[in-house]
Amino acid sequence: MIMKKYSILLIAAALSLSQTACQEDFIDLNPISSANLNSFYKSQKDFETAIVGVYNIFQGVHSTMWTEYNEFRGDTYTHIMYSYAEISNNAFQSNTTSTMWNTMYQMITYSNLILDRIDAVSMDEAVKARIKGEAQFFRAYGYFALVRIFGDVPLVLKEVSTSEALQIGRSPIKEVYGQITKDLTAAIGVLPATLTAAQNGRVSKQAAEVELARAYLTMSGIPLKENHWADAKPLLESVIKSGQYAFAPTYAEIFSLENERGKEVILGAKFKIGGIGESTQYQRQFNPAYGGNPVFEKGVYESYEAGDIRRDFNIAKEFTTLEGTKIAALNNTKFDYGYDRASTESGMDFPVQRYTDVLLLYAEVLSEVDGKVNTESLVLLNQVRKRAGLKDLTSAQVPDLASFRVAMQKERRSELMFECVRWFDLVRTGTAVEALKAIGLNANDNWLLFPLPQTEIDKMQGVLKQNPGY
Repeated sequence: MIMKKYSILLIAAALSLSQTACQEDFIDLNPISSANLNSFYKSQKDFETAIVGVYNIFQGVHSTMWTEYNEFRGDTYTHIMYSYAEISNNAFQSNTTSTMWNTMYQMITYSNLILDRIDAVSMDEAVKARIKGEAQFFRAYGYFALVRIFGDVPLVLKEVSTSEALQIGRSPIKEVYGQITKDLTAAIGVLPATLTAAQNGRVSKQAAEVELARAYLTMSGIPLKENHWADAKPLLESVIKSGQYAFAPTYAEIFSLENERGKEVILGAKFKIGGIGESTQYQRQFNPAYGGNPVFEKGVYESYEAGDIRRDFNIAKEFTTLEGTKIAALNNTKFDYGYDRASTESGMDFPVQRYTDVLLLYAEVLSEVDGKVNTESLVLLNQVRKRAGLKDLTSAQVPDLASFRVAMQKERRSELMFECVRWFDLVRTGTAVEALKAIGLNANDNWLLFPLPQTEIDKMQGVLKQNPGY
C-alpha cells in the first residue's frame, strides 16, 4: 500500500536514487549506505538527502507524465496508442492512472516523513526551516495535482501503518484544498525569497506564492465555485514586486539552454545529459523529429491569430526525422532544444512556473475582483500580445468581463502552449466539455476527473469509491 509506514530499508532504497537526483549545482550528497541505515533521519545531512528524494520525484513527473495528463487530456494532443490514447479518449484500462496516483502519493509520503521527524533533530535552524518549507510545498504540490486529476482523495498528513492506511477513505475536495492552502501558506513563511545561482532549481518563497495563487484561482472556478480572487491578488503582487523575475524582451529567448535559468522562470524541473539518469524523455515522446508520434488535435495551429510570432516558433508544419526524411505534419518546436542525438538524451529543463503566467493570472484576478475589465488587466494582456507581434486589444473589443475572459483564455493558450496549463484552465473556467466536443469527442462532465486506479479500490475493499462514469 502506497500510504503504509515505510521501513528504514525502504526509505534507504528509494532515497539512494538521490545520489544522482537534481545534482545540477545545489546538491552534492552521498547515497545512504547499509552502514548508516539505523542512524537515518538523525542529522542535517540525512534530511538534506531526504529532501533530494522529493525533488527527484518532482523531476520525474515533469519528464513526460505531466504532459501526458494535461496536453493529451485537453485539445492539444491525441495519440493512436498507449496510455496517451486512453487519456485523450477517456477510454481507460483499469490501472492506467496508477503511475500518477502512486507517484504523487510517494511525493506526499516522503514529505510527511520529513515533516514528522525534522523538529526532533538539532541542526542549523535556517536549513531546517528551508527543508520544512520545501516539504510543505511538495506535499501541497502533490495534493494539488491529485485533487485536480481525481477529485476527492485520501488526505494523509503523517506516517501511518498499513492497517490504518486501509481505512483512510476519500476526503472532500474542499478539505483537500484547505490543507493545500495551509501547507503553502506555511511554506511561504519560511522559504527563502532569494536564491543564489548555485541554488537554482530549489523552491523559493515566490514559487510557493505562485502555487497558492493557482490554487485560489482553481478554487474560484469549477468545481468549488468559491470566491478566492482577492486571496490570490496579494500573492501575485508579491511575486511581481519581488524584483526576482522579469518579463523577457522576446519570446524565443525564454526557450533555450542559455536562458532556461533566466529571470522568466520561477520554478523549473531540471534535467541534465551525461548518462547519469538525469535526462528528460520529453522530445522522444512529444517531438516527431526525435521519434515521438503525438497527433495534434484539430484547430491547434489555427488557434493563433494571424501575425502571432509564437505560432511558428511553437509549431512547425513539417519536420525532418533522425534519418533525414522530411514529413509534412505538425511538430512541437517550442521545446526543440537540449536534445543530444548521439546519446538520445535531453537536458532541457521544463518550466513549471513562468513569470508571464504570473502576469496573465494577475490580469485575470484584477478584473475578477473588480467585476469588470480592469484597466491594468488590459495593459498586462497587451504587454504579452505586443511581445508576440500582435496589436493591442481595446476596451471596445473587450467591453465586459465575459469578453475579457474569452480573450484571456485565448491568450493563455497561445502563450503557454505545451506548458501543461491548458487542461486545468479549461476545467476551472467551465469550458472543458465544450472544448472537447469541438474536437469531435462525446464528452460530458464525467470527463473532468480521471478514474481511480482499480488496484487501489480493490486494496481498500470498498473504502474507496470510483469516480462517476468509470
